[in-house]
Amino acid sequence: MAATKKYVVLADIESVRVPFAVFESALEELSRYGEIAACKFYGYSAKRTKDYGEFIQENSYDALSALPKKRKGKLDLRQVIDAARLAQFPNIDGFFLIYGHGDITPLIAYLKAYGKDVVAGVIEQDKNSALCNKVIILHNDAPSQVVLNAGYKKTEAAPQQPRKAAPQHQEAPKSAPSASSDSEQAQLAFLLEQFNKIINE
Repeated sequence: MAATKKYVVLADIESVRVPFAVFESALEELSRYGEIAACKFYGYSAKRTKDYGEFIQENSYDALSALPKKRKGKLDLRQVIDAARLAQFPNIDGFFLIYGHGDITPLIAYLKAYGKDVVAGVIEQDKNSALCNKVIILHNDAPSQVVLNAGYKKTEAAPQQPRKAAPQHQEAPKSAPSASSDSEQAQLAFLLEQFNKIINE
């Protein structure tokens, strides 16, 4: 019997403002494809997004407050960095991304190069979600629905580097592969440079 896939949820709830009931419905749809291993929230506000508070507290999930100079609706660079970092963990099979306005196609390509499933959570489809494995539409007045992209073609996973033991101060599993090759470092540097330009527009 095949192992259940594990998904990490990275949700920018400042940029995509939907009620918790809509988010919860999206998680139910996601659970049809695998197990939700962890959630992390960006732009959490005890006042504006307080309906998420109980869920976050009960599950001990990370919730970061909004960046001081971040423009409304723009991408949160912390979300991009977390996704790129977690892509290197072999025990993570996919990502559910709820993201702000901007071009995250380099990030999606990066995640798929590691053999990860990428699921977009959007109010309406865009050029980013068109590249994802699946799309969960976030509706304020209706249950979420999954749209399978007919044009999706599976990307070959990048060759894994020799494994190295994680330093004691990190929480990374010892089996996580290293991303220390020149090509991977260059790709990540390019990715971060692109998103720095996006959020500073």
